[in-house]
Formats: sequence, C-alpha cells, structure tokens
Amino acid sequence: MAVRKILIAGHVGAGKTTALRTLFGDTALTTDARYSERSDLDKSSTTVAMDYGVIDCPQTGDRLHLYAIPGQPRFQFMWEILSKNVDALLLLMDAHIPKPLDAIHVYLDGILPYIRNPVGVIALNKLKQEQRDQLQLPNYLRHGDLRLRLTTTDVRQKEEVMELLRLILGELTQRPDLQLPLQVVGTGRESPEN
Repeated sequence: MAVRKILIAGHVGAGKTTALRTLFGDTALTTDARYSERSDLDKSSTTVAMDYGVIDCPQTGDRLHLYAIPGQPRFQFMWEILSKNVDALLLLMDAHIPKPLDAIHVYLDGILPYIRNPVGVIALNKLKQEQRDQLQLPNYLRHGDLRLRLTTTDVRQKEEVMELLRLILGELTQRPDLQLPLQVVGTGRESPEN
C-alpha cells in the first residue's frame, strides 16, 4: 500500500475542519479551541494544531493521510512541522474573501517553502451552485513554476470532498481524470467493534 500524506491548508474559515467532519462525522480528530481573536467570521472555534483522518483507494492501493493545518499565521510553526514529507497540498479558499485569487498566491507563498514536491489542488469553497456555474475558471492555476489544479467545491457535501481527493490522486499519479472509489478508514477515535 502506498501511503501518501496530504496537507489541507487555507485561511481561517476556509472549510478545512468542515471537510474532515464531512468525511468522518463525530469521529473527526480535531484540535479546535475557542476562537479568541475578533473577527467578522461566524466562528466560535478554530484549529490550533491539526485535524486528521485516513482515506483508502483500494483499486490503486493508496492510503491518504489527511492533515488539516491551522489557518492563522500565528500557528505557522505547525505548517512547518506538518509539511514534512507531504506528497500533495489541498488548498481551500473561501471564495467570498476579498480578491480570493490574489489571496491564493499570498497563502501559497507562505506554505510552499515547507513542502518538498508541491502537487496540489486549489478549491474555491462557499459558493452557491449558480455562482459556481457562472465561474469560468481555468483547469489549472500557475504559481511561479507550479501548475496547480483549480476547482470549486462545497466541503459540506461528502461526495465533493471525495472528488477533491480524487483530483489529488489524479495529480499524484499523473492521471487527472481518475474516477476511483474511495473509502473512509477513520481517525483513530472510532469505538472498537464488539
């Protein structure tokens, strides 16, 4: 089995923890703490270390270890720690922040120095379906010499989060149209079976 480490990054409120809770439900392993900074965000908690989960792709033999990192720059030391030996990056961005495409580049400048082989997917989150239908996004976004897959998503929908992971697997295996079933393995917080 090929074990692959996937880093889920993005600014505060981008949907990183929501994506993992969508996949793993109440067993999602999160390190949320009360949100102490004043903000316009409708958020009472924020990730302070990492969120974690595991997904398998039985047909390819890939096991994806998902690590969502905090979005606040004051926790940047966690970006460096969790970026070691990362195989791919999933960058979530709230499409409603001012100039989201500019913010993508600013965020990538902050996180990419810690990643050795940046393969990745960038997903604009929190758009209504009609907004997504009207967007004419290119399939890829350039950041320096990097070519990163660009898409939209709704991380509250399990199949859409799975599709993001399929896109990442497609980029990793250089098969961009990979359409394989994925299985939720867990987070280590599940109750033992009787």
